[in-house]
Amino acid sequence: MRYTDLMNPDSKFRELPFIRRSSRYSSRKFPLHALTVLSGHSNETSTAYYNDGKNWEVSSYGAWQYTLAGRGRIDLKDGSYDLLPGSLMIVSVPGSQVYYLPEDSPSWEFVFLTMIGREAVRITRRIERHLGNVMDTANTPQTLEVLYEILDQLFSGAINDPFVNSCYTYRICMTLLKELDGGGSAPGEGPFRELIQFLKDNLSRDISVEEMAKEMNLSRSYFTRLFSREMGRSPHNYLEDLRLKTAMGLLYQEQKSVKETAALCGIYDVNYFCRLFKKRYGLSPGKYKKQ
Repeated sequence: MRYTDLMNPDSKFRELPFIRRSSRYSSRKFPLHALTVLSGHSNETSTAYYNDGKNWEVSSYGAWQYTLAGRGRIDLKDGSYDLLPGSLMIVSVPGSQVYYLPEDSPSWEFVFLTMIGREAVRITRRIERHLGNVMDTANTPQTLEVLYEILDQLFSGAINDPFVNSCYTYRICMTLLKELDGGGSAPGEGPFRELIQFLKDNLSRDISVEEMAKEMNLSRSYFTRLFSREMGRSPHNYLEDLRLKTAMGLLYQEQKSVKETAALCGIYDVNYFCRLFKKRYGLSPGKYKKQ
């Protein structure tokens, strides 16, 4: 991805064509233990979109699904979770999960990969056991870069060799494991650890990019480039994400009104807060609070 794309990491994904691409190779002579057999970009608007992983008659596979806009939902043994923009869902099938477009969500836009093979399924199950089924990709910018690359190559038909496909499939699995096991840039680690804590401690204030740069003793332009490269999004977008995720937690606890929640998260125009929240999560903060 170019630097300009990092300012909004989902913009390049949303430019991909809406497509479902099958990648089957009848001429394959050697068994490959990690292979992407289906990929796609979809915008679901009907509750008919419903995937039940509890079909124990199907062959094992791993599903990776990255949400770009709107909202989906996954039901797991320990409860139900919204699948929001910026979240990556990873599940193995057969499994106990069900994921779908809920009735109160008008749409759910996402890209996806379906992987088969002993190693692909093993890695997917390892991620499930140790990291869960839903993760925030703010900590995994390199994984998003590889995801975009493999989708772009598959959609265009550039990957027409099973061994090249297998290399890409292994690569995205290993990149995610490296980033989530501590090998990548993550909030709370590296050069921005103290800055991120500063943002959390002062979330109710109007914090400018200039102030962030000053906290780091860097010029605004150099700080913006460095932060965007390391964190996978601009300082402004990161702070906006932090405000909205904090707001979602406060609304879920039902202890504060929408207006109080917006103010605590540093957004004092409640109408703007409502528009921003609905654009990101597919429903108003008031409706989310009632649910």
